[in-house]
Amino acid sequence: MKKSGTALVSSGALIGVGIILSFYGNYIIFEDLAKTDGVVNRESDLTLEVNIDNTKSKTGIFAVQIIDFKDQTISINIIDPQNNIIETKTINEEAYEGVFNLGSSGAYKLVVENNGNELTVFGVIGPEPDEGKRSLAFVSLYILVIGLIGMAIVAILIVINRKKTAN
Repeated sequence: MKKSGTALVSSGALIGVGIILSFYGNYIIFEDLAKTDGVVNRESDLTLEVNIDNTKSKTGIFAVQIIDFKDQTISINIIDPQNNIIETKTINEEAYEGVFNLGSSGAYKLVVENNGNELTVFGVIGPEPDEGKRSLAFVSLYILVIGLIGMAIVAILIVINRKKTAN
């Protein structure tokens, strides 16, 4: 019984470490991204700007989510530091993610336009996270799964031991 208690504490510790790493991994992935939400209609666009250093990343990412999606179409433009439109998308789905190439360092803009009814939109733009930051999310998931499997095995062993001592 003492071994199952130690295994239970170890599994619980792995689950705790997995949760903490998951929160930290998400924090470092999203720390360089600019995020905002707002209302988009015929009169007002949603503009989001972020400074990106192309020596740290060669690609940028953007995402848009329509909060109350009702089969409407919005337009997205990505504008580089020289005010050139480098990416244009017409979107008619609830969420969309995209990647764009960074030509130079500077302020990149995400502009969301809508010619239909008023919509609430959430937007994100920034440099693509490097492999190290993204791998932390997977490591935390693996630790969490190992801890949960360990917890299930301990529960099964406790039930088996109780059946043996009851007989």
